[in-house]
Amino acid sequence: MDKTAKVSNKNSRIKTGSYIADFIIYALIGIIALATVFPFIFILSASISDPMEVVSGNVWFLPKGFSLKSYGRIFTTVSIVRAFGNSVFFTVIITFLNVLNSMLAGYALAKKGLVFRKAIVIYILIPMYFSGGLIPSFIIMSRLGLYNTLWAIILPSIVSIWNIILARTYISGLPISLKEAAIIDGATEFCVFRTIILPLSKSMMAVLGLYTALAAWNSWFNFMIYIPRLVDWHPLQMFLTKVLIWGNMNATLSLGENADPELMKNKLLMAAVGSQLKYTVMVVSSVPVIMIYPFVQKHFIKGALLGSLKE
Repeated sequence: MDKTAKVSNKNSRIKTGSYIADFIIYALIGIIALATVFPFIFILSASISDPMEVVSGNVWFLPKGFSLKSYGRIFTTVSIVRAFGNSVFFTVIITFLNVLNSMLAGYALAKKGLVFRKAIVIYILIPMYFSGGLIPSFIIMSRLGLYNTLWAIILPSIVSIWNIILARTYISGLPISLKEAAIIDGATEFCVFRTIILPLSKSMMAVLGLYTALAAWNSWFNFMIYIPRLVDWHPLQMFLTKVLIWGNMNATLSLGENADPELMKNKLLMAAVGSQLKYTVMVVSSVPVIMIYPFVQKHFIKGALLGSLKE
């Protein structure tokens, strides 16, 4: 009886302790979730609030007032619409070519009979840890005649060593009997890749596509370095960078000291809308990713787990 009572008391203490642990875990998760969501709520609130409230710093969580003037300015400004179209163009092209290249390279490196396979894998792994940096890359772009051309953005972006390794690991885990049966039936390597490997690798391609699309959509530094003169081809993130760096400085400096009060008021409002513009551009640039992610979430989770099971 004494032993039973001791075991019962011990179990009750463990059960009580688990409740406390669960509370601490849920509290920490809640704090992390709030810290993650808060910036987006703030940006969304600042984009639809009254411009003067935003400039005054009165908006910190919920909207103050209501105004869609910054959204109207975005969708009526030709340069912003062009920048959005450029982001879509580069994201689609780079994602398609990168995923195709990664799957082709991964399929080739997954073949155990490939000559010098281990040497090739080691060779492509070295740049993952030892990069030449910006200056050698810039010199190569200039020597190849790619500077201030769209190829300077597209060509380096269609090769990702990390994506190739993920694709190789995933394809290596597929049943080899399917490949052998297709080859016995007379299928070529390309036919096997197109009819067997690609259909079975939809989850992995979703992972690679999401990784690549996010990187391409958020890219702006390479545009500033390699195509500074092709302003008409700069993406939305490059436009956002300019807005964040320079803000609405020109509008503020042009107000003047002896301007007409009504004119001063209108210019102040325009300056406020210009300052609010950065929050609006952030919201607009985030919407495509937020809309696409729910459709690939299932494949993303499945592919990420399957791609990490076997090396």
